[in-house]
Amino acid sequence: MVDLTSVRSTAAHPTAKPTVPIDPAERLRPLPKTQLPRSCQKPTITIHPGDLGQRDRYRQDLRHLSPSWRDAFKPIRANNEGLNGRAKSHRIDISRPEKRLAHGRVAQTILVALMICTLNLQIIYSWHLTTGTQPAPTDEDTCPKTDGIVPRPPAVNGIPPLR
Repeated sequence: MVDLTSVRSTAAHPTAKPTVPIDPAERLRPLPKTQLPRSCQKPTITIHPGDLGQRDRYRQDLRHLSPSWRDAFKPIRANNEGLNGRAKSHRIDISRPEKRLAHGRVAQTILVALMICTLNLQIIYSWHLTTGTQPAPTDEDTCPKTDGIVPRPPAVNGIPPLR
């Protein structure tokens, strides 16, 4: 049995590690290089567009760590790391469990989501202060129409009124 609340025991459990079952005979006496599949005979492989079939959409067009790859992904990474730094700063600090005292994974997940929402609102607010802009006013057309129905408050006992 694995204690899922302990990160260390969960990560150390054999089922948490990736495994590929290998026949003991093959493991003790590996095949000669000439009998291995072509992809296992070379240190690198090249996958051309269209080779992956339906999974071709996951193919990366830019060569890994090339200058064009760095130009494309460096700003994204910098932005992501900046957001991580803000989320773990002293103001919100999502890394400290004592900031979210609810018990249970679901409650903790919801609290972290609310903390991230608060962080996003703080970023938007500070951007408005820095740029001197004001948020655009909401349109009446974007608000839901009530068609003259006035909502009634809940009863004294907190139960919504019957329709």
